[in-house]
Amino acid sequence: MVCLILVSQLFKKCESEKLQLANVNALNSQAKVYKLKNGQLVTSVEGLSYTNSQLKKSIIMKDKKVKELTNKFSKVKAITRYVTNTKFDTIKLTYKDSIPCNFQIIDSVSKQWYNIAYKSNQKGIEITKLNIPDSVIVVSGDKRNWFWGKRTSTTDITHSNPFIKTESIQHIEVKEKTKWYDSTIFKIGIGFFGGVLLTN
Repeated sequence: MVCLILVSQLFKKCESEKLQLANVNALNSQAKVYKLKNGQLVTSVEGLSYTNSQLKKSIIMKDKKVKELTNKFSKVKAITRYVTNTKFDTIKLTYKDSIPCNFQIIDSVSKQWYNIAYKSNQKGIEITKLNIPDSVIVVSGDKRNWFWGKRTSTTDITHSNPFIKTESIQHIEVKEKTKWYDSTIFKIGIGFFGGVLLTN
């Protein structure tokens, strides 16, 4: 039995060391960009793995929005935060009928949630620059209406830019089989025999 306890602890230690090493590598890695066959760009980044206690102490939990979202979950399974900046270089809008006078206006508008620069004359409007910044937080996990209530797998998403709304979300979770040394029966057995050995 002592051997089983030692083996169990050894497995846990190895898993913990692997997690720590993976987190260090993920923090030091840079986002990679590649293309799908249709030319669509994909941004890829290595993920971090935390225990619940590590998550509570992490930098991401200092974000008030992240903390508020995660507090609505009984169990948090994943948190994703990313920043986007939608850019348009040139957009031309030509009038069907030109205005019967010559003029030209060059101006720009800079707000928190959008920046736009444009030219306007009797022929139409040309948007020379349009930027729309946004940051997104996605939290996935289990929610309960009350402490003993049924668990519901849920994904919440929020945009910092009030002009951007999520039209639809589809979240699929792939479950893996529990390893034998992580099974509840094995842990109960180890605990029972460990307690018997300690009392003798």
